[in-house]
Amino acid sequence: MGDIVSGRALNRQMHFFRSAAILGSWNMKGFFVIAILLLALLPGCSPSPLGTETTREVSSFIDELKANGVDGSLQIEVPANDDMEYIATYVISAFTSTRIISFFKFRNQERAEFNLTEAMKNPKLSGQARNGTLLMAATFYPPDEEAVSRIRALFMAHNFK
Repeated sequence: MGDIVSGRALNRQMHFFRSAAILGSWNMKGFFVIAILLLALLPGCSPSPLGTETTREVSSFIDELKANGVDGSLQIEVPANDDMEYIATYVISAFTSTRIISFFKFRNQERAEFNLTEAMKNPKLSGQARNGTLLMAATFYPPDEEAVSRIRALFMAHNFK
């Protein structure tokens, strides 16, 4: 009887080692699959095609906002509209309310002026202003006209290059 029990134990032990070997090889295969996928996705992490000149233009104003205590995060996107060069969104992080400032860079001043007129008709936007070919609009909920007015004044006084 002892031989049968030890035979079963040996069988279980061998099954365990075979399972561990299969899992071990799967783990290595899984590791290589994940590594290859990560390497394949890495080119998608390249810098924006907009370039540093574009981001420098808005970044100089964002630096001014931060110097005035308006901290947040900036995201720049390529627009679907041919009239625009880019859209920049600045989400202000210091509040529990919704505070977003949007910047629209137009290719010429005529399109910027036309879109300012259209933005003025939108009741959800406030602080709409144009500085050259840049249009700014704020979305603050709940509304905070005092904060929007200060940001608008900074925007109008800023020298965008």
